[in-house]
Amino acid sequence: MDLSIVLDEVSIAYLQRDMFGQEVAAATGSNLSGSEKIAVADVSLSIRQGERLGIVGQNGAGKSTLLRGIVGLIQPTHGHIHINGNVTSIMTLGIGLRDDLSGRENIYVDAEVQGKARQDVEKVIDQVIAFADLGEFIEYPVRTYSTGMKARLAFSMITHIDPEILVIDEALSVGDEAFAAKASAKIREICERGKIVIIVSHSMQSIREMCNRCIWMEGGRVIKDGPPEEVTASYIDLVRAQDEAQLQNKFKNLVGARSKRSGWMVDEVAMYGASSREPRRLLESGLPMRIRISANSPAGAAAYNVRVRIMRLDDLLLFDEVFASTSYAIGEQSIALEIAMQELLLAPSIYRLDVTLESYNEVYAENFNIFEVVANAKPAGGKPMLFYKVAAETIALNPVGEVV
Repeated sequence: MDLSIVLDEVSIAYLQRDMFGQEVAAATGSNLSGSEKIAVADVSLSIRQGERLGIVGQNGAGKSTLLRGIVGLIQPTHGHIHINGNVTSIMTLGIGLRDDLSGRENIYVDAEVQGKARQDVEKVIDQVIAFADLGEFIEYPVRTYSTGMKARLAFSMITHIDPEILVIDEALSVGDEAFAAKASAKIREICERGKIVIIVSHSMQSIREMCNRCIWMEGGRVIKDGPPEEVTASYIDLVRAQDEAQLQNKFKNLVGARSKRSGWMVDEVAMYGASSREPRRLLESGLPMRIRISANSPAGAAAYNVRVRIMRLDDLLLFDEVFASTSYAIGEQSIALEIAMQELLLAPSIYRLDVTLESYNEVYAENFNIFEVVANAKPAGGKPMLFYKVAAETIALNPVGEVV
């Protein structure tokens, strides 16, 4: 039997929230009204055996609602979902565990609910128990477990009972770091066996590593469908642009160029990420970055210094470096330099980048920028930013001031 999932013009709308605060799906076949919230809108999609589909999108895009429709937790308001194969879902890990039963007993009960024979469970139960790594607690009632222990048991149970179609909603980071790595490896193993796997995740790296197809949802619709590298890159560009615009607007009073003396100006201060060709205000900790600066002075002006500082918003100085204008002259009145950092040694936060033209402690011109540092990995420590040495070089500009 070839496994498959086919969605035919599926829409899912919500009428209201129930007494527990959960959204209640509108009845199948109802006419959508303006008072209903449309979470999934006219989605048509075919998923075939061997496909590992990643779904990305911002909060409220309809990703989780679509998964709930696929696993049968809610019915479409319009359209149809056709599934050939048995669906196993990791929507809320540990929610179906029986508190009064031991971990071992829960494994048998869950397998029975899924229609598995006891002899089939006997073949894998030792693997399930070893994978969950609960020690003696496997014989204790689940009510004695922590949330993380429940999640580990639930994940182990599901992934060791040979699912045909596996649906995962943000479940790859269960437990501690070591268990999360095991969980990711187990999902890869399932993928390699040719099953259908659907993953919703905010981790673009997980999507790129584990999937061979990706869709991007926005406003309940699929707006892009294709290779994971291509789709995630488009999605990241949009999110980054939105975040940078919000950052710029929030701190607009702190951003801008100011001339203290006539004829002096810091014309450009731009920051670039590890591989970006366009200026960025969101930069990743631990990766290379560049700061590009161009400035002008009046005719006949004496040599001056370009001072570059990075500060926290509470004015704590983190980086302070001075560059002589004579080393970066590209004309009688202009300078251009690019500062390269092999690692951006800053923790995730928002920072201010100050560039000033000065001589003998007098400031002639200044340019202030705000940027945010994000991190995809935990900081590993290292030298303080103030002691970090940078490389700088002159930039070639064309007659209209563009970098060549």
